[in-house]
Amino acid sequence: MTAGDPTQPNCTILLLRHAHSEMAGRFCGRSDPALSEQGHRQAANLAEELAKYQLAHIFSSDLRRTQETASYIAAKSGLEVELLPGLREIHFGEWEGLNWHEVSQKDAAFAVRWMAEYPRLSPPGGEDFGTFRERVRATLAEIAGRGVLGSAAVVTHGGVVRTLLLDVLNLPESALATLDCDYASCVELRMQNGCWSLFGPSTRLEHRNLVKKLDSDRFNFSSQRKI
Repeated sequence: MTAGDPTQPNCTILLLRHAHSEMAGRFCGRSDPALSEQGHRQAANLAEELAKYQLAHIFSSDLRRTQETASYIAAKSGLEVELLPGLREIHFGEWEGLNWHEVSQKDAAFAVRWMAEYPRLSPPGGEDFGTFRERVRATLAEIAGRGVLGSAAVVTHGGVVRTLLLDVLNLPESALATLDCDYASCVELRMQNGCWSLFGPSTRLEHRNLVKKLDSDRFNFSSQRKI
């Protein structure tokens, strides 16, 4: 990683996965389901917990499940939501709307190969992971580059959060499968002198566990990474 830029303004970003949707358990990238009843409850609870922060901005993917989640935060904070298409989930192509059993039935050999080569192998007609990664990096840099002051809530998708954590934690792509991201979960990123650091997994939002298989013996959460 390159050295940080001391001219880059400091900021805090709360990366939030949308709440439970009506397509939970299925490949859902560019598909556009609404929140489920459970998801609406989760979003309301998340907005209450985010009141601990002094939010100055709310950014969201333009897909329905993220917009609906963000609307609860906006209602609680009085802020407007800015939609950024760059925060969309990766596109799963022909697998959109399918569950794993259906994917395996469709092409068992390719499903096994996809698991072995994850995340480099895209589903048929899906978005390339490298392209997706550059998109979400660029979108986070866009948010930070605006000189955001205070805390910004960024409502996005599980794949986006996990991919950004690869950079912050300096992990290889193969580690993507070891990162978990629950519905309505939160992780706090802080930028100082152009470098992002992870403010511990869910240290201020109780019951919002984001990262699994990570512990202090393996990773130093205070280490700073430039994306």
